[in-house]
Amino acid sequence: MTESNADLHAILPPIDQIGFVVRDLDAAVEQYEPLVGTFDVAQYDMDDVDYRGRSTSCTLKIAIARSGDLEFELIEVVAGEAYHREFLDQGRDGPHHIRFPTKDLDGDVAKLEPIGFKRVYGKRFAPGLAFAYLEDDRGRVIELFES
Repeated sequence: MTESNADLHAILPPIDQIGFVVRDLDAAVEQYEPLVGTFDVAQYDMDDVDYRGRSTSCTLKIAIARSGDLEFELIEVVAGEAYHREFLDQGRDGPHHIRFPTKDLDGDVAKLEPIGFKRVYGKRFAPGLAFAYLEDDRGRVIELFES
């Protein structure tokens, strides 16, 4: 097994979220609510987000539902530059990333970089509160969420 094929489950804790990127959040909520239950919807303006090494801003509309211990997230890009728009620009929508909780975002990023994952998007809101998206050359996207 090559380093890029390392068992990620040996490095990371259990998945706590599956994220979908959608073109129309309201339509997606209507589609998925019968499967996963009621969604909470909010809109977020995010400034000073690190996007491939540069600062950007965006507005995201996000819907969250829970199924047991698993969170189900729907994301619509409302405005600005967001990593999620790349996915849409490729003509795709639907499953986008899986999220892992962490107590040490920077430490876990450092564990993932040697096996081929690169930080592409993220923000630190405050000490102990941050997120980072990482991707590899196989098209896998993971999110680390420190809280």
